[in-house]
Amino acid sequence: FFFLMIRRPPRSTPKPSSAASDVYKRQVILMKFGYYIICFFLIAQSLLLASASENNPFYVDPSSVKKDGYKWTMKLINRHARTMKDTADREIKAADVTIEGVDVNVLNVKIAEFGQSRWEAPIEFPESGKQYKRELVENMGFQFTNDPFGFNIVDPDSDDTVVEMSQAKDSSLQFFDKYLEIGLWYPGRRIYGLGERTAGDFQLCTEHENCTYTLWGKDVGCPYDDGNGGGKSAYGQEPFYMIYLPSSKLFIGVFLLNSNDQDALIFKPQGGNSRVVHKMIGGIFNFYFFYPKKADVIMKKYHELVGRPYIAPFWSLGYHQCRYGWNTLDKVKEVVAKLEEKDIPLEVVWADIDYMMEFADFTVDPVRYKGLGAFVKDLHKKRIKYVPIIDAGLKYNETDKYFLLGEQNNCFIKSAFTKKTLIGKVWPGAAVFLSWYAPFSTDIWHEGLKDLYELVEFDGIWLDMNEIANFCRGECPPSDTEDGFQYRRMLRESVDDKDPHDPKEFDDLYYKPGGDPTDKTVSLTGYENSTNDFEDKTRKQFNTHSLWGLYEAKATHKFFTDKLKRRPFVLTRSNFPGSGLYASKWLGDNYSNWGYLRYSIVGMYNFQMFGIPLVGSDMCGFGGDTTEELCLRWMQLGSFYPFTRNHNAINAKDQEPYVWESVAIASRNALRQKYSILWYYYTKLYEVSLIGGALVRPLFWEYPEDENTFATAKTSFLIGPSVLIAPVIEEGAKTKTVYLPNQNWYSLQDFTKVLEYVPKKEVGANITLPAEFDYVNVLIRGGSIITYQDALRAKVRRTDQLKALQ
Repeated sequence: FFFLMIRRPPRSTPKPSSAASDVYKRQVILMKFGYYIICFFLIAQSLLLASASENNPFYVDPSSVKKDGYKWTMKLINRHARTMKDTADREIKAADVTIEGVDVNVLNVKIAEFGQSRWEAPIEFPESGKQYKRELVENMGFQFTNDPFGFNIVDPDSDDTVVEMSQAKDSSLQFFDKYLEIGLWYPGRRIYGLGERTAGDFQLCTEHENCTYTLWGKDVGCPYDDGNGGGKSAYGQEPFYMIYLPSSKLFIGVFLLNSNDQDALIFKPQGGNSRVVHKMIGGIFNFYFFYPKKADVIMKKYHELVGRPYIAPFWSLGYHQCRYGWNTLDKVKEVVAKLEEKDIPLEVVWADIDYMMEFADFTVDPVRYKGLGAFVKDLHKKRIKYVPIIDAGLKYNETDKYFLLGEQNNCFIKSAFTKKTLIGKVWPGAAVFLSWYAPFSTDIWHEGLKDLYELVEFDGIWLDMNEIANFCRGECPPSDTEDGFQYRRMLRESVDDKDPHDPKEFDDLYYKPGGDPTDKTVSLTGYENSTNDFEDKTRKQFNTHSLWGLYEAKATHKFFTDKLKRRPFVLTRSNFPGSGLYASKWLGDNYSNWGYLRYSIVGMYNFQMFGIPLVGSDMCGFGGDTTEELCLRWMQLGSFYPFTRNHNAINAKDQEPYVWESVAIASRNALRQKYSILWYYYTKLYEVSLIGGALVRPLFWEYPEDENTFATAKTSFLIGPSVLIAPVIEEGAKTKTVYLPNQNWYSLQDFTKVLEYVPKKEVGANITLPAEFDYVNVLIRGGSIITYQDALRAKVRRTDQLKALQ
């Protein structure tokens, strides 16, 4: 129509008079020039519209919108259905959107494929049957646009937009079968969470302008993750984060319930906003948005959703001693005797895989560890506990009891290649792995734990290698079996570096978060026990990989409650949202250097967010050789971890605290300091188990209005709201400078006031304290009531002679 309205210059015209000739020619030239400019503009505009359509494919079908009070639904139409270039991945043609107010301050936004079932992480929220105080969606500030589809979340209390998803703004909604992408804008740049990762800064993306964080459980030795390039995820997958809003000094929380391998890309353009782009290779978009509140309130709501932490036994807060490399029971007896000799208050003795017979689960070596059961009974008489390790892989042996039970009951993960039990390789050699979806897998696991308990009356269980870890890539059946022969024949080379999956399905992925999801784990085509065709297609390790450790922890926790009838203590290496309901956590295989000492503080914060409060790192470092000063300062810091364990590797030098006299003195004093307020620790841990929240806290969670507190997260931390720990974390330091908010603060050492409250002052002050080797600076917040006990002897932690510091 617009073209028809334009009068094109005539091809020929009557000859004008000579006087008007020049003027007429100029008019014709100008008319032609204008005509071509308009044509160019219209063509460019049509190309731009086509590009916008290409980049913003999803729009709302207006007739599908249903606003039913607590739940809104709508259908998205993809204006073009493509096949991903260079892959066979199909684009989703239509999607269902569900918006639901699951709680007054929690909004669920789910985008799933229309008319087609897809994999969704089958997490059973423990409070799912509870009648939440639900809220009408229209009162929760959810706004959406039709074409292209986008949405905003406006905080009803402030009218500020706190979440924005806009295809028009950044073309950030892509939905293919094995590639999902969505971008979210937030009005803040301080982002915390996303795990599991090892880092020096609690805040994400401080060392680079843009960052990539991979979320996928891997058997790796705690790589330092500064967000540069991705691929540095560790043992667990925790897609939860919080953003600080400077305008209100509150936080918002975001939880993406998706178990597939994924990256979170953080962009911080000019201005005060940030953008997080989530890229996944399966599942659906399933977001829970937690409305602006204080950090502790956000965490409590999140923990209410995924499961509040279990309450571990009181003794778990004490000192734990472990070592990989205690090859005989005599060596363990020697360590216990030396700790007693140095009056170091030992609470728990641990056993790495040394105690096993040929590294097989549920066994005790009858020669090297002869008499272990009697030894543990003697420990119990001294009120010392015993915790052995159990690995994920069961020994592959056709005469083995647990292998036979698993085969008979169809309880193992299956190979997509052989259609038989998938065989990997871990410490016992060839190994198989339970499928927790099989009806009898938990029974087999309990049978093994029962058999082990009859040999040694353990008090807790340590779950290791449960990502699942695998020493070969994919599958590696022994070469002398028929499966192994066929496997090698197919690959025509060693199986140790190949994965027998369909390359069209996995090797040819359009996007691989963190590089290679198949590294050091079982084949991602390995499938779980299933009962119908849909589960056959979806219950592959490609989808279920990061859930294995969660279900193992749940089964182990259940053994303590159902079989032993006692309070559980379970320590896990792998984790997923909800793991804190069943297990505690250590921060994995760290290294003996000052960096990893400092990183442990950030690690504790992260797992408070994720709902696992009883956490700590291997004191003095697991890998490498420690030094006297490093071990001394780490024992001082680690004594105040919720989970306090010294542990190191088989080839490293001894690092038990008695190895150096100075470390023995410092350890004894620091542990007694912790034991003096141990009832305060346990009270706060119990509160967290009841209502969620954090046991260990950076100052800015308590004092977000004081800008100076944000810089202190790496150097000091709170236990609960009232006790500040200010450890030495730098080599050679003789003093400790600590920032204290404007409040009365007192020293636990001698109860003297170290800072006095100044009325009407908005900020606090830096104070410098002596940092001797014989004690740790522990400060008490004014106005608090702290349960206290004198800790002059090693075994005073259960005394009823308590005092109240107030």
